[in-house]
Amino acid sequence: MKLTLTCLASLLLVFSLSAQITVRGIVTDQNNQGIAGATIKVDGAVTTVYTNENGEFTIDLDYQFETLIISAEGYQVQSVYVNGRTNIDVKMKSLGINTINMGIGSQSRDELTSSVSSINTADVSPAPLINLEQANQGVTAGLFVQNSSGKLGQGTTVRIRGGSSLTASNQPLYVVDGVPLVSGNQSNINPSNIESIEILKDAAATAIYGTRAANGVIIITTKSGNTGGLKVNVDYQFGLSQTPKTLDLMSPSQFNQMFIESTLRNPILGLSQFITKENLEMWEESFQGVTDPSELVINFPNNSSITLPAAYLGLNGGQNTDWQDEVFRSAPSHRANVDFQGGTEALGYFASLGFTTQEGILVGNKFDRLNGTLTLNSKISSKLSANMNLNYIYTDDDRLNEDQDLGNPMQAIALPPSDTYDPSNNYRLNTFSLLYNPLTEINFADYDATNNSIIGSLGLKYQLTSNLSFDVNGGIDYSDVRVERRQGPQTLDGEGTGLSQLETSDIKNHVFNGWFTYDKDDLSVVLGGSYQDSKADFRYIRGLVNSVSTLESQAGTTIPENPIPGAANSFLSAYTRVGYSIDNKYSFEVSGRVDGSSKFSEENRFGYFPAVSAGWNIHNEDFFNSNSFSSLKLRTSYGLVGNTPTDDFLYRLNYIISQYDDEDGIEIINLENPGLKWETTSQFNVGLDFAFANNRISGSVDYYIKKTEDLLFPVPVSQTSGQSSIIDNVGSMENKGFEFLISSTNIDQDGLVWTTDFNISTNTNTITDLAGEQAIVGTNAFLKGHSAGVFYLVEYLGVDPSTGRALYDDGTTEGTTEWSLDLRKPVGDPNPQLFGGITNSLTYKNWEASALFQFVSGVDIYNATGEFLSNSGILLINQTEDQVDRWYQPGDEVSNPVLNPDQIDPNPSTRWLQDGSYIRLKNITITYNFDQTVLSNMGLDNLSIYVGATNLFTITGYTGYDPDVSYFDPLDGIIGQNISRGIDNFTAPQPRIFLTGIKIGF
Repeated sequence: MKLTLTCLASLLLVFSLSAQITVRGIVTDQNNQGIAGATIKVDGAVTTVYTNENGEFTIDLDYQFETLIISAEGYQVQSVYVNGRTNIDVKMKSLGINTINMGIGSQSRDELTSSVSSINTADVSPAPLINLEQANQGVTAGLFVQNSSGKLGQGTTVRIRGGSSLTASNQPLYVVDGVPLVSGNQSNINPSNIESIEILKDAAATAIYGTRAANGVIIITTKSGNTGGLKVNVDYQFGLSQTPKTLDLMSPSQFNQMFIESTLRNPILGLSQFITKENLEMWEESFQGVTDPSELVINFPNNSSITLPAAYLGLNGGQNTDWQDEVFRSAPSHRANVDFQGGTEALGYFASLGFTTQEGILVGNKFDRLNGTLTLNSKISSKLSANMNLNYIYTDDDRLNEDQDLGNPMQAIALPPSDTYDPSNNYRLNTFSLLYNPLTEINFADYDATNNSIIGSLGLKYQLTSNLSFDVNGGIDYSDVRVERRQGPQTLDGEGTGLSQLETSDIKNHVFNGWFTYDKDDLSVVLGGSYQDSKADFRYIRGLVNSVSTLESQAGTTIPENPIPGAANSFLSAYTRVGYSIDNKYSFEVSGRVDGSSKFSEENRFGYFPAVSAGWNIHNEDFFNSNSFSSLKLRTSYGLVGNTPTDDFLYRLNYIISQYDDEDGIEIINLENPGLKWETTSQFNVGLDFAFANNRISGSVDYYIKKTEDLLFPVPVSQTSGQSSIIDNVGSMENKGFEFLISSTNIDQDGLVWTTDFNISTNTNTITDLAGEQAIVGTNAFLKGHSAGVFYLVEYLGVDPSTGRALYDDGTTEGTTEWSLDLRKPVGDPNPQLFGGITNSLTYKNWEASALFQFVSGVDIYNATGEFLSNSGILLINQTEDQVDRWYQPGDEVSNPVLNPDQIDPNPSTRWLQDGSYIRLKNITITYNFDQTVLSNMGLDNLSIYVGATNLFTITGYTGYDPDVSYFDPLDGIIGQNISRGIDNFTAPQPRIFLTGIKIGF
């Protein structure tokens, strides 16, 4: 009987294991979009099915423990163990992970011999940021991103392996869908439309671009059409921005005490010996509620007395104005996007429309953006194909005054907290009426900038043979900017009549490319040429009228126009790249570009930029028998890239039409230098790529040295020439550093996946030669033997305990109390020594979560705000609370000098130079993806909701608002941006943003 039952149970078990089951599921991409036409095959059998237009499939299995092989064009093949499940969802990984877009052609990672980083666009799209560059902060090695301000629409500093020039642009070359940009419109591309971002870092990767590639190349590819039915995706995001920090400023009582002290410190009165912190507190308290100016009397032990100015009565009425609360606000933002994608083998299409509107955390600041995109991919014949990309961008930026301008809302924090304003009196202060209230500017001025932009390209590809093809494309980068500014009669600059200004710029950039591609077996060759033509026209009008329309109508008649030089330049180039691989072990590549630029004379017009590189796939060697490493590759490269001056035609004498006393004239704008030539940057790179633990851990490490020769630099000339300097090739500069990147899959079991991506980079910048020259702008300098933009300041030693005056280093033991420009020396570095980020991502069933920590170390910041806001009561403006602990009487051991009512100059020094290192929780997002079984009943392909935050918290020792800051005066141009680094001058912080959103696909 037992034997019979045992046999029966065994038969039942075998039957159950072999019973036929039906498995249903969906195959999606990394954005949860269904993949049509994907193949699902039973491993070791002929059973095969295909997904429908929504990516759904159904397959019957004879055995419930089969393994399914899922494949789709453009995606990595995946195998899935069924294990009795009847519902299986598969998320495919794009082959883009293993294929690198080099701008002109592409390369597989196995054959790659240069240093290239890729950014996962899934990490970019959810970011609630106006500026695309901000979304890339901390996400990959070698890319340093620094914000100039927390005001909307502000520029961002981007450096790839440090800056290579002192006077030319250090921003990388952006190439969008094959179009090299000159307009800066990459900042306004809709993040939802980006397919891939590649960062070319070493000379082997960038040499084929030659011009401007000295600063690296960032290749942005937008989404294109595909085969399959129409897919519609809609997403909406709501955000709320707040200031992440407020400063500890003086209270009304503390400011009033400072007012009293400022009065008593008058050396004519001879009353300083009675000033103590305790006495000031006592006197201030005794005057609270006093309304009769005759009662503002202070009696002293020597039988003398003094009556405070009657203005004090306006401060002791109990007012407590929180000026930070007056100018900061909680600011909403909205972002909506809809896109359509689909097509046939003959024609694929992608179209999108996006709108973003965001209010800034400062009153009066607002930014709107409209994006429209159309992409067509056509298979005209078996040999001929075509593609078109068109991106339209419109932005409207309600701007604020520059940071150092008194009309900047941030300047309000310097106003007395015991004073207030009267809206009916143009927001003027009741007591300190001579101090300008920025709220006057906000309410009686307009500052608006609009930008209409187009980035487009049209290309054809003809397959001459199975191994040889020819590509040709043309592109346009167009930008029409109009800046209108009106300051009413109530404002400081427009007092009486009003002041209006109009600035326009029209930028056109055309590029044409044609190249042959030969690819057979282990040999690949690219050979081509390009032509690029750029032109810019500028206009500026300024007049004492209270209307921009009136200004424009009177321009050239009663209101003269200020002439501004335009820009016009062209480049003619030829390039090639030859790659050869041996046995998938050894890869070699030679590339080069010849650039001819109209910016140079005929003798120096052409620059030659070659590069060589090699790679060794050690893991494919017979002797390499490691069970640990699945990939190990050594690569090295060396090459040259070039840079041109910012201005055109500096090799010749240039003039501009000018006016003097209403008379027309001609003005020289530069002296000729026919010997001017290309800035040239050589770069050596060695790197190691690795992967082990069955590819669960992978990464790379690189070391590089960049050397720039023939630096473009202003050399002084005799001012009898009418000019102070001439641009010439002098000096050299070096950047060197390490980059380390590692990715790991820490857990992948039972539906839980935890991955970590970590990157860290170092860079040391040194000006190695300037031919005896130097440049100093404000607190920064270009000096031989130091980093570019090194802080050049008088060193602050503290306070002389006997006099209370500030002490400065003059080379003696005692120091000096006399501040002088002659005491300045190199004292700090605004360039970070180390930076990076770490991202942790978790997926569990339908839940996803990710967090990015970004960090910067070894960088200094000059808190120029402190020159006025933390300077012992200078100019009798409000101070940070720490200034209460200042010197009062001989013997006081304090860090802040005595209040000096006669001091006007802030005397810049290391007193306000601080460590700007920080760690920041840059982004955190939690997403819920609805189950496919629920969505199928709703007629949806995908539905996700998410919540998140940006700049949630920052750990730093910096005492200002935000260590991620680098203000420069835009009037100083590119040279000013290169030298004026790491400065906080009443600069708005990056906002803390809380967000929520929804994504729907059908």
